Amino acid sequence: MADTAKTVLLIDDDADVHEVIKMILEPQGFRVECALTGPKGLKAARELMPDVLLLDIMLDTPSEGFHLAYEMKNDEALKDIPIVIISSIGQKMGIDYAKELGTEYVPATQFIDKPFDAETLRRAVSEAMQGSKP
Repeated sequence: MADTAKTVLLIDDDADVHEVIKMILEPQGFRVECALTGPKGLKAARELMPDVLLLDIMLDTPSEGFHLAYEMKNDEALKDIPIVIISSIGQKMGIDYAKELGTEYVPATQFIDKPFDAETLRRAVSEAMQGSKP
């Protein structure tokens, strides 16, 4: 029997966030793969071609996630992977990044503030996947 689970790639520098997201999404039938750094995440995205990417912004630098999202959106192979940003940067910077979704400034389909609840995450992943490849 073929593996039909949708793949979620999480790029976040907090291993505890990896465990929480796995606990939320795996029981829903998602395959969750994780990377702790932007470069490892970009490599994993190229290898896995996930159905959706969950991306933190503040990785090695305060804006590394934004740069990674820009790079993916300018890469022919990766540009159609929906990106859901999961970050506390909006609260720390006092900016509502969700208002900029889908723009060059925030090239993502959804923005979830940390901390988040399980239902918000599940809904964001499902909505992001609605437009992903079958």
